Amino acid sequence: MYRLVASDMDETFLDQEHKIPQVNIDAIAEMRSKGVLFVPASGRAYHSVLQSCAAIPKELLEGSYVISYNGGCINKISDDTPITSHQLPFDLVKAIYDWAMQFDVGFHIYETTGKVWGSHLQQSEIDYLRGHMPYTDFTDDSLSFLKDVPLAKMLVVKPDGMPYLRHMCDIMPKDLKDQVTYTFSSNRYFEFNPLGVDKGTGLKQLLELLHIDPQDSIACGDAQNDMPMMEVAGVGVCVSNADDDVKADADYVAKASCNDGVLKEVVEQFIN
Repeated sequence: MYRLVASDMDETFLDQEHKIPQVNIDAIAEMRSKGVLFVPASGRAYHSVLQSCAAIPKELLEGSYVISYNGGCINKISDDTPITSHQLPFDLVKAIYDWAMQFDVGFHIYETTGKVWGSHLQQSEIDYLRGHMPYTDFTDDSLSFLKDVPLAKMLVVKPDGMPYLRHMCDIMPKDLKDQVTYTFSSNRYFEFNPLGVDKGTGLKQLLELLHIDPQDSIACGDAQNDMPMMEVAGVGVCVSNADDDVKADADYVAKASCNDGVLKEVVEQFIN
């Protein structure tokens, strides 16, 4: 019997307008009636995830958790103090930034508090960030303003530029690669987390906390950063709009896209 369903947010649980299909909310209600927890698992910050979940009735999320920053933090919902938190060293952030500055890309750098700093971003990206989290643009390439700030993750941005970002990854110096966990998401992000941190380790830590066997969990996603948690869970589900490599790795490829509401299909196939 499945006891927990973890789902990525963007391009999985949320539709392409960043809204929750009503059938997903109905599916969470059905899950909770059967004692199954719904856990959002995102690369975003905790408060950004909560904002995106605002349309879900509070009672459906009561007693649940949020996995944020690709497994970098776990919070009990309504508790701002994380149960687990991992930090990316400033010197490593600075080294990656200095190396990546030679490319035509933008940057996000996230504090553990949820604040994000951005540079060389398109206006549409800035508008999106400002609508979801505390955002500040920066031009100081020394990053000295972040030296004594706890940092959760950073990412490099290239809209619709996944081949470009993957080429960057291919030629990235090994000494930098070996110090981080890196992944890709949303067809525009090359992400960097503390070494050993990903959505899979985040889900595993949460399952251990709740004394739930991984085989009794389901994980849903669409992108490479979701694959580790799909591998940890008893069933890894991907939406029909998922990347091809995610589809190849999934236990179940849903007929539903993010716009259709994939949790309805998850409940029909695995919960009921």
